[in-house]
Amino acid sequence: MAVHQWLRAPFTRDPVRRRIYPNDVYFRETAALLDRRDVPETTRSLRRGTFVMFKPDAVVGRRIEPALAFLAEHGFAPLGALDVRVDARVCRELWRYQINAAPLAVIRAVDMILESGPPCLFVPLRDTQGPERTGTTAAERLAELKGSSKNRAANGSSLREALGCELMCLNFLHAPDDPADLIREVGVLLPGRQRDEAFTLLAGDPSPRRDTEVAAAVRRLYAAHPAHPLEPPARPEAHPAAWSGPRRPADAAGLSDLLDQLTESECEVPLWDRIVIAAQLVEGLPSEGRALIGPPPGARPAHPWSVAAARTGDTQNPTAAAVTSDR
Repeated sequence: MAVHQWLRAPFTRDPVRRRIYPNDVYFRETAALLDRRDVPETTRSLRRGTFVMFKPDAVVGRRIEPALAFLAEHGFAPLGALDVRVDARVCRELWRYQINAAPLAVIRAVDMILESGPPCLFVPLRDTQGPERTGTTAAERLAELKGSSKNRAANGSSLREALGCELMCLNFLHAPDDPADLIREVGVLLPGRQRDEAFTLLAGDPSPRRDTEVAAAVRRLYAAHPAHPLEPPARPEAHPAAWSGPRRPADAAGLSDLLDQLTESECEVPLWDRIVIAAQLVEGLPSEGRALIGPPPGARPAHPWSVAAARTGDTQNPTAAAVTSDR
C-alpha cells in the first residue's frame, strides 16, 4: 500500500491530515513498516485498536489504575505495556502540529512534567465493542471518551473528569485522535523495533495474561516513583512562587522569571511541588496562534476547537481556530 492508502477512511476523514501526513517522515516511516506486515490484519487492528499513553503525572498521581478501570467499563481492554521516554524534543515532535499555537510558558511547564523522571507508559488497547457496533474506530471513540483538558466544563462523563483533571497541563494521558494519528505517533514515540512490537500487540487479543503484564508494569512504576497529591505545597513561604492559587505576573517576562526559578535543580522546593505551581501559573493562558492540525472533522462536538471553528463559520477547516493543544 502507498502512504496515501493509510490516509483513506476509516484511517482518517480529515483533508488536512491527508494533505500534510504524506510529507511527515514519522508517518511515512511507519506506513512503510505497515506495508511489510499483513495488511488486512493491520487494517483490522487499526480499526478496533488504539493506545493510551500515561504521562508522568499519572504515575506520581496514581491515576493509571483508575484510568484502566474506567476504560474497561467502557469496553477498552489492555493488550500490553511499553515504557516510553518523552523528553522536550519528543514532545515537540509528537504535538508538532498543535504545539505551534501554545504559549511558550505552557510548553515549559509541559517540559517539566515530561522530564520529571518517570517514563510514560504506552498501553495498546482493544475496543471490545468493535467498530461494527460503535460505528467508529477505536481511536476516534477513545478520543471522544478521554475529554478535553482545556475545556473541562464540557467533559461530561469523560475519562479526564473521572481522574480529577483540574489543570490543563496535569491531564494524565494522551491518546491519538484517529488511526492516522496513531500511525504517526507510534513513529514518533517508539524506535523501529518497538514500533513493530506495538503493532504486534495491537494485533493481539485481550487476555488475563495481558492484564497481569500491564498491572505488573504499573506496580513497577509506582514502586520506583513516590506518590504526590498533585496539590500546591502546604508552605507557600518556602518559595517566592509557591502559592496555592492561580496568580501570575501580568507580563511574559515576569512569568518567564518565575518559571526559571521553578526549573532550577537546586531549588529547595520539591520537584513535584514546583511542577504543580508551574501548572497553576500557566493555567488559562490564551493560545498564540492557529494549530496546524486540529481534531478530525466531526469529532468532539463540545471540544473548544470545534466550538471556535463553528464560530468562525469554518467547520471544514480545523486550523481555523486559535488553540492550545490539550493532548
